[in-house]
Amino acid sequence: MPVSSGIAAILIHGLSDTREVWSRQLDGLYPVINPIAYDVRGFGLSPVGKGNGTVDQMADDLAQLISALETGPVWLVGFSMGGVIAQRFALDFPLLTRGIILIASSCIVGRGGQDFFDKRISQVSKDGLTALTTISKGDARGCLASNNEELIAEYQRIRSTSVDDPEGYLNACYAMRALSDGSLATDIGHISCPTLVVAPELDPYCPPRASQMIVDAIPGSTMEVVEGAGHCVHIEAADVVNRLIMGFIEKNS
Repeated sequence: MPVSSGIAAILIHGLSDTREVWSRQLDGLYPVINPIAYDVRGFGLSPVGKGNGTVDQMADDLAQLISALETGPVWLVGFSMGGVIAQRFALDFPLLTRGIILIASSCIVGRGGQDFFDKRISQVSKDGLTALTTISKGDARGCLASNNEELIAEYQRIRSTSVDDPEGYLNACYAMRALSDGSLATDIGHISCPTLVVAPELDPYCPPRASQMIVDAIPGSTMEVVEGAGHCVHIEAADVVNRLIMGFIEKNS
């Protein structure tokens, strides 16, 4: 979507996604907000290049994108891994950050998360795209609380075709696993921009307690729980999420 003179919000997708996952937000937020979705390094049309397995690099990628778009300071709407990128960006580039909205995200990876990423790194390192296709389809079903088979099939398609090079997926897994050192959880106390955390009630990957950790750490942040929704709340409850995004941005702009 072309950049307009309206309020710009950059939409940052999660692991194994592409910008296509934001279709309901691209339609639902415009023209009140100018939503701009992009493919994170290693996913969709963005090559992995010389990925170094860090969220810092992904945040720097985003800064270069914003510079190229000439939007000036933007709002960031990050889902899952995208929320991690948004937190890192707000710390590293505060003058470019009007505010952040974190959807089904976290600030630290515990023992269970480490095992999650270790298993996937091992499988994809060994069997490449064959393993990744199987993993992506299974994870897609787990991301949705809904039993809507059409919705599940849509998300499975997005995830199973999100990468051409397994190194892109591995690069992101390494970046996420590195959160286990606790450094981001410690640093986010320095975020000073308006922050909304959206927590899906039935999220098995980033449950509401993960969102609460973020809220407890970022001064002045607020949390909204979306009842009955799984990890991909922006797909399952798009209208609710869109209202939360628009309401928070309008209130703080």
